Parts: sequence; C-alpha cells; structure tokens
Amino acid sequence: MTSVCDTRLLITFRFPPSEEVKQKITNLMKHELARRFLVPSIVLTEYVKVASKKVGIEAAVTHIQELESRGAIVIDINRQVALEAGRLLAEHPDVPIADALLAASVIVYSADYIVTNDPHFTKLGVKTQWI
Repeated sequence: MTSVCDTRLLITFRFPPSEEVKQKITNLMKHELARRFLVPSIVLTEYVKVASKKVGIEAAVTHIQELESRGAIVIDINRQVALEAGRLLAEHPDVPIADALLAASVIVYSADYIVTNDPHFTKLGVKTQWI
C-alpha cells in the first residue's frame, strides 16, 4: 500500500499540540513509514517555511532528512502530476495549488490515500487518513 504525506502531518508530528496528539501522530507516522510513504517535494517547501520559524532552517531540513532515512520517499512534481493538478484546479478553482499538486500525486502514483485532515482533499475526490 502507498500513501502520500500532507504538510499538516509533518507539522503536527514535529509540533504536536498535546501529549495525546503526540502519541497518536507518532503511531501514525510509524505506520506510514513502514509502508511506501511518498512525500511530494512541495511538502518540503511548505514544511521548511513553517518549521524554520520555530526551529530554524537547518533544523527543519534535518527533520526532512530524518524522515528520508526512516524510509520516506521524496517525489518531484513532474509533468504528469502538474497536468493532473491543472485538471483538478479547472474543476475546483478555489482549492490551493499545493493541495491540487498533492491530490494529483495521489492519483498519478496510485496511492491509497493522503495522510491529512484537510477537507480540500475530500472535495478533490481523494481518500484521507488521520489520527
């Protein structure tokens, strides 16, 4: 099985709002990393933007490297993903471009779901999983 990572997962994993969420998100991350876990490159961009304000750029990049060392596979936004995202945005112009790129990654890579609680993905017809 394959899943795609949303930025919300990485942010919640590194900066959980409570101990309860920390435990749940840690278990979820372990589960996803044991499978084929895809991290679209745009997620790296969004994560570093947010996390660098809390821990600095170098630490944010180190977080990404740690995920990769644990089995996360970073995928690029290629032509096929970009065109699929464009199709999605033509039907749903109110959805952020980054979310369309992530949904397109789920479709193009035949992933089972995206790990997020963002309602945009349901609107785009993509299955989600969350804690």
